[in-house]
Amino acid sequence: MIGATVIAAAGSDDRVQRGLDLGADHGVNYTTRDIRDAVMEITGGRGVHVLYDNIANPKVLPRAFKALGRDGRMVTAGAHGGPDVAIDFHHLYDRRITIMGMPGHRAEDRATCFAAAAEGKIKAQIERVLPLSRAVDAHRMVETGETQGKIVLDPTMG
Repeated sequence: MIGATVIAAAGSDDRVQRGLDLGADHGVNYTTRDIRDAVMEITGGRGVHVLYDNIANPKVLPRAFKALGRDGRMVTAGAHGGPDVAIDFHHLYDRRITIMGMPGHRAEDRATCFAAAAEGKIKAQIERVLPLSRAVDAHRMVETGETQGKIVLDPTMG
């Protein structure tokens, strides 16, 4: 939306393809290819300007971090993979990297996000809509990986 070249990284070919379908310019399956090596190849050895991570996977993030280029920024908004991840501090200092973490949202961004969604620039990945009475089933589907998209629980459904 803002003119950036986007590299979508995911742990399966299906999820990489989903990122490409949503507009990413490149895709990397980090279970079959080293993410740092792939990013360096894509960027001609420069690395990326911004790394957005919302998982904090201790097996993937250290290598993704090494793909940040000079004056790069890492932005994180989640730690589903666990809160403890090792990063290379030499790389941090040498490349003058900034790390920013922010849970939630900023109120001033809300109008821009809603406008982008209304214009079709943001596509919610809603896979299923279930009645609220099936909340237990929805949690199971997410925990087992049975669903790739989001599940909406609708209290008005019977």
